[in-house]
Amino acid sequence: MSYDARTLVTFKVFSNLAGTVWTKASLWKMMGTLLLIALTVAACIAVMVKDPAKLNVARFQRISSFLEVVVGLLLGFFLSSSMQRWYSCTNGFLELFDAIRGLHMQLNAMGVSKEKVQLCLRYCVVSAHCLNHDLTASPMTPEDAAEYLASCWADLTVEKEAETRSAHVVIHQWVRSLRDIAWEDKSTSMARLLPGETDVLKNIVDPAQTLWVWITSLLTRMSADGEIPPMPTPTYGRIISMAEQAYVGIRAVRASIRVQPPYVHVQMMAALVNNIVNAISIGLTSGVTLSLVLARAEVGFFKSKVQSEDLSHGLQDLAVGMILCSVGPFLYQALLEVAVCIAQPFAIAGKGVAPGRIPTEKLLQHLEKDLKDIEFMSTNLPWWNQAYFKNK
Repeated sequence: MSYDARTLVTFKVFSNLAGTVWTKASLWKMMGTLLLIALTVAACIAVMVKDPAKLNVARFQRISSFLEVVVGLLLGFFLSSSMQRWYSCTNGFLELFDAIRGLHMQLNAMGVSKEKVQLCLRYCVVSAHCLNHDLTASPMTPEDAAEYLASCWADLTVEKEAETRSAHVVIHQWVRSLRDIAWEDKSTSMARLLPGETDVLKNIVDPAQTLWVWITSLLTRMSADGEIPPMPTPTYGRIISMAEQAYVGIRAVRASIRVQPPYVHVQMMAALVNNIVNAISIGLTSGVTLSLVLARAEVGFFKSKVQSEDLSHGLQDLAVGMILCSVGPFLYQALLEVAVCIAQPFAIAGKGVAPGRIPTEKLLQHLEKDLKDIEFMSTNLPWWNQAYFKNK
């Protein structure tokens, strides 16, 4: 996502190929297959047609030209829907992150104890990480997804040695460690869970949104304890509305991923974009032209009489056919690859990152950095003391 848009209007656009569709092996594999089909058809025509001058290949080009109109319509609709889906997922994540930042600002403004603020934000950040992990695992096979999620839970969980102590001691010791390390060291993530919390969340189908049950319950507990305004007040309603905003953001991302374009549409579009008809058409044109050239030169068994005018028309048809039946299909296939990449905003391409993937890891890093900066500013007020809603 980090690129200089100014280079798009210069010739550097042809040299900067990293992360583009032109480096995808599937695109060149498909074009190689179509080229092989065209060469096979050309060889068959060159061998089987005895009088190539009587074969009018322009009629086959009309069929391919008609199909290009249909393919362009279907492909344009699919690309547009894929872009809308990509932006819906991105906006859902940004809505979730904005709600977390706003919640942090509200709790700090009312002087809630650091322990409660950090506990609440820990659950918020873990929810965002869980959403990212679940969506990343969604396009994987069940075996790979289970292995990936198991490693993610292991990364989120604190060391097992803490289980030997009482839960009360574990929580307070972990909070002190979080305050000393996670909130001061910007390279350390605050997305951590106690072993008991992990055991509960593993049994949940969607821990990302279910975690907000704990968060809203914690906010209600703060209200009952007098750390934030009571439930009937507008301020409490504003705080709960931020939690609802985060929940809506998660649901928006889920809905965008789970609802895909109808398969009957995308299957027909993919079948037409493969451009087998265009490959056959260029193969016929190439075969006829090759037969005319060989017959004109009287090579081998090509002894039919060919006028120079027929040969000229054949070469012209070949040149036009090569442009219409190769450049067009190549661009359509490239656009299909782009649309498929955008339609999978959380896919991982082998050991790298898929070209259409939303940079959720970078967004999560920025979120945690912003939360730590807010916490640092709230503990370093210049000329006044922190106000507290609850008298201490």
